[in-house]
Amino acid sequence: MIDARASSAAIVLSITGASGFLIMPVVLGAAVIELQLSESQVGFLASMLMAGSVISAISAIFWVRTVDWHHAARLALLAQGVGLLLVTRVDGFAPAAVLFLLVSLGGGAVYSLALTVLSDHVRSERMFGYSITGQVAFQVLGLLFLGLFTLPGGFDRLMLGLTALVGVGLALASWLPRSGRTGPLVTVADVLKQGRATLALFGCLFFFFNVGCIWAYIERIGNAAGFAPEQLGTGLAIGVSVGMLGSLTASWQGTRFGHLHPLIAGMLGTIVSVIFLRTDMILAGFITAVAVYNFFWNYSLTFQYAVVAAADHSGRCVAVTPAFHAAGAAIGPAVAALLLTPGSFLAVNLLAIASVVISMLLFVPAARGPRGP
Repeated sequence: MIDARASSAAIVLSITGASGFLIMPVVLGAAVIELQLSESQVGFLASMLMAGSVISAISAIFWVRTVDWHHAARLALLAQGVGLLLVTRVDGFAPAAVLFLLVSLGGGAVYSLALTVLSDHVRSERMFGYSITGQVAFQVLGLLFLGLFTLPGGFDRLMLGLTALVGVGLALASWLPRSGRTGPLVTVADVLKQGRATLALFGCLFFFFNVGCIWAYIERIGNAAGFAPEQLGTGLAIGVSVGMLGSLTASWQGTRFGHLHPLIAGMLGTIVSVIFLRTDMILAGFITAVAVYNFFWNYSLTFQYAVVAAADHSGRCVAVTPAFHAAGAAIGPAVAALLLTPGSFLAVNLLAIASVVISMLLFVPAARGPRGP
């Protein structure tokens, strides 16, 4: 039984584990100043910030239901914290990329564990919604300080701030239960044999391919549009804050409209917002596009988790969902970096739209049918 204290700790840990990704525009904007990155290096650094999460989330299939959750949380948080501290001591793209990989390895394990705890709650859809709401609140706070962190020395301040958040996670790790509901030992192949669950997982991957493209380059798009860092930070914070309404709407809505129709609505809304995200827009238009994008991103995400959980009979697919999210978010910026042309971000928009369409086509069959394969 997951009580209020355990679910609260899991929500905080979900924010901690995903913190680097959640404020990726701030992290990359600060890194551009500190490390003198090119536009292509921005995309590849974003991919490294997610690549470790793929590895740790896939490995979670094997350990998440078998180990002591207190020990697992502390070990993963320590890896994340060490990476954040060490990256303040290096110069250049290559060593920073390696340390970001360590950060994402630890953070991905923390996030997978937190989602598994929440999936054991009797009202898992509501808990996922609260978790996403908390993540959006953290995003807003980070984005409001974008101007501060994109000044000389801001990168180190940002990394130390994220390390402090890891410390909070360590303090709350003992609030988690030591284990959850049990299920049969499975392999990756066993998980992928669940037809509808597999479709849902790949739907998650393609949706986050879009998120990775947009979220890695959103700060660069705003910069190319001529917005000052303070305008960008405030504009992104306003837009992202609307994302809380998306997750809260999903939590309030629950299952009254099922899972499929809300997912389709969310993905169509995402496509519309991407179409209007351009470098020739005024600040109000930029904020509006970001707001619509984040509303439907967070609205859709709640139902993505719910579809995976409903299609899964092993109890382990929710833990591996972040691997597919992270894989999409890692591949997206790297592909965009290869296709970008000087002075244009059109490749980002086209890749994002195409991946959302593919995601929607995968979720349609995945959301149909009873619980289980």
